[in-house]
Amino acid sequence: MDNIKNCEDYRELLVRLVDDQISREDKIRLEKHLKECNSCKKDLKQLQKWKGVSSEMKGKLLPDMAWDEYWQHLYNRLERGISWILISIGAIILLGFGVSHFVMNVLDSTELTLLEKLGILTLSLGFVILLVSVIREKLMIRRYDKYKEVQR
Repeated sequence: MDNIKNCEDYRELLVRLVDDQISREDKIRLEKHLKECNSCKKDLKQLQKWKGVSSEMKGKLLPDMAWDEYWQHLYNRLERGISWILISIGAIILLGFGVSHFVMNVLDSTELTLLEKLGILTLSLGFVILLVSVIREKLMIRRYDKYKEVQR
């Protein structure tokens, strides 16, 4: 049991070693552990194998130079930008249309009190604002996501 706990402490160091992001002190400590632990040696070989496979895949998909050239052309940038704008506008229109019909039906209802109608109206409006805000945030974060090129 103690060995398993000990190995878990070294798992992060294994990843750092494979990514070449390990300090000299940690590397020495890890190398000492690897001399004694077959399980961690096996994990290291697996991580190195995955790193190699993922590096090969990226090169096979499309070289960075091709992507750089693709995005340098004005038409390609405009095409992508305009399409996202149109998709966003269409989604907002359809969502707004659906919510407005729902709210109008609720407001026309004679079975609900004014306070209940106001609560449903406020809840619906808050939902639409929150949804648009979350979508905008996700799209913005997507631009700066360092893992967006990783394929599963």
